[in-house]
Amino acid sequence: MKKLTYLLLCLVLPILAVAQNNTTADAVLLDFLTKVENQTLTAKFTITVTENANQPISYTGSMQMRGDRFRLNMLGNEGAYDGKTYYLFSEETNELTLSTPTHAELLEINPVLFARQLQRLSTVRFNAANKDNKRYVIDLVPNNQEAGIKKFSIKLRKGSLIPEEITVNEGGTTTTVRFFEATYDAFVPSFVISKPGAFVNDLR
Repeated sequence: MKKLTYLLLCLVLPILAVAQNNTTADAVLLDFLTKVENQTLTAKFTITVTENANQPISYTGSMQMRGDRFRLNMLGNEGAYDGKTYYLFSEETNELTLSTPTHAELLEINPVLFARQLQRLSTVRFNAANKDNKRYVIDLVPNNQEAGIKKFSIKLRKGSLIPEEITVNEGGTTTTVRFFEATYDAFVPSFVISKPGAFVNDLR
């Protein structure tokens, strides 16, 4: 029995190893995007912007995301998009602004949506320098290098596909989003912001 088990392991493990090595970066990225489409990603985050030789600037916040819908808190502001309307509440002015964002504006706000758009216009590959067996590091290099974005990188935990970091290189400027305490859940939160008593600025 032990010999049979040993022989099976000798046969199966190499097959599994080959299957893992044949996993493409495109397939992993698609699995991640599909997961975010069907489950709610909740996380805290830090955004760091580094421009040329200037001192990096960092912001912290929290977010929930499901597909193109999201809700985030940052710098005393709350933002949300329910698939149609973008809500932005300023705690300082007690003002709630409602607008209908363009597709380009959504790409600037939502890095996961941006990755989905960029996938079709880029060479998608695993980062050659990454030797971490617990994480995928996927680089998206736009085919048109004159478009502004030089490289978009995403770091995903293997198995769970939880995002840990997104880096966008725009030549002289690098933006890094680091995710903390990230989880996937089946529940669907509200992506509508309602603030009774706040001044409503409806731009729709």
